[in-house]
Amino acid sequence: MSEVFGEVGWLRGLRVVEVTTGVAAPLIGRVLAELGAEVVKVESRAKIDVNRARLPRPDDPEGFPADEAFQLLHEANADKKSVTLNLKTAEGKELFRKLLSDADLFIENFAPGWLERLGMPVATLLEEFPRLIIVSASGYGQTGPLRTQRAYAPVMTSLAGIEGLIGYSDGEVVGCSALALADLNCTFNGVFLALAALYGRRKTGRGQHADISQTEACVSLIGEAFVEQQLDGAVPRPRGNQGPEDEPWSVLPTADEDEWVAAGAEIPAPAERPDRETLLGRLRERGLECAPVLSPAAVAADERFAERGFLQRVAHPHPLIGELTITSVPWQLDGVVPKVGAPAPCLGQDNEEVFGRYLGAREFGDYEANGVFH
Repeated sequence: MSEVFGEVGWLRGLRVVEVTTGVAAPLIGRVLAELGAEVVKVESRAKIDVNRARLPRPDDPEGFPADEAFQLLHEANADKKSVTLNLKTAEGKELFRKLLSDADLFIENFAPGWLERLGMPVATLLEEFPRLIIVSASGYGQTGPLRTQRAYAPVMTSLAGIEGLIGYSDGEVVGCSALALADLNCTFNGVFLALAALYGRRKTGRGQHADISQTEACVSLIGEAFVEQQLDGAVPRPRGNQGPEDEPWSVLPTADEDEWVAAGAEIPAPAERPDRETLLGRLRERGLECAPVLSPAAVAADERFAERGFLQRVAHPHPLIGELTITSVPWQLDGVVPKVGAPAPCLGQDNEEVFGRYLGAREFGDYEANGVFH
């Protein structure tokens, strides 16, 4: 595996508080953490992150900590601290406000209205903490008729128009990509907005509220389809294995089961199926653009990705499940891939360290006994 990993402390000293679940917004926090920020994930035992809700599998050994082992939990939450707070208690709200008073950035991605129900709407928080930057990353935005609808990956890609472009002209296959395209585009839009707002605060001295719709972030992927419709009035449609100018592509089977090669031309499938490397060689001899169709497992094992530091072993093993390997952020900074220092934290593991900034030992014990850290 590549030796390009290193510490990137560009955001050292930045404090981030997040109340998040799933992937889109938590991954914003992970990127910031790997750039040096301290990121505190506020959770609740009453409503845990969906990525902690994994049920044991039949082949899990007895006592295996399934709720701490889901890969997405670590992909989205590496290098963070975890605290638990019962925000329905007065003491929990008080501690939450103390966290925000020390924070530069607050990230949240629950359905609009939850902060209002707690008596802490965004406008109130910005008035109380005028330098705070708030990033809200919901499925459909903070306004509009869909604002309170539940957000699931295939629903958002369908509403974004993605699924209407996947398939073949005969209509036998339409959608579904089943990929979290809305989440991931929201993530990197969110990172950009957070950093831009931090830069803007240097000039204004004030924070602001960034409202991101995951679905709208997904719509940005099909800008070409909108331009196409504006230019010629044609309704964008599924193209099968054709490019935007109706140029043909072929996906050809090889000798091995479910192993394929993509080629930039219309090529009938050969009567005899060669192995993949032989087929690639023949196509390249003809001057055709081609590439293997890789499975995720093949990508993970591919030396070309390893050389770039695409995967990395987390520097410190998880206390319950041991060593972990996760994907890196998809870029290098001066030739360095930000190092993943720690796996996702266990639920509430940093309560004493973080809340010890505000509470004495006796008060901490009283709060714990009264369920404030539930």
